[in-house]
Amino acid sequence: LAVALTLLLSGCSSSNTTETATPQPSCSESEIDGGSAWIKGQLAAFSRQDFESAYSFATESFRSGRSLEQFISIISSGYGFLLNSRTYSVGECIKEGDNFLFDVRVTAESGTEFPMMYALAKTDDTWGINAATVVAEQVEQEPTTPIV
Repeated sequence: LAVALTLLLSGCSSSNTTETATPQPSCSESEIDGGSAWIKGQLAAFSRQDFESAYSFATESFRSGRSLEQFISIISSGYGFLLNSRTYSVGECIKEGDNFLFDVRVTAESGTEFPMMYALAKTDDTWGINAATVVAEQVEQEPTTPIV
């Protein structure tokens, strides 16, 4: 799961060059609403520990490559915080080809926050989750002035 998302997101990484970054197309309001509802549906299923329902939110291609048992193992071993989340929110959406990348923040019962990236696809008006992973937060640094 993490490998799939890493490969998908590798095209999204930015370099530290002086060139101006090309703005990413943002999602339409209906895409944001649809994708957000889909993500929240899966997160609600995880909160109920309803793995079968959570699995049904994945794309057909994801499900064809992983059984329900494999999915349960992946979530239980690496994403257990999804099973006892206190809150979650869906943020910015960027459209990247046929994929929709959503910023998601999950707060575990312990209070620990997990910034995540969800990659969704939409075919024939049906949403599906391709991958999700915890991401490192961008920390903005104050510019420093050298002491002369």
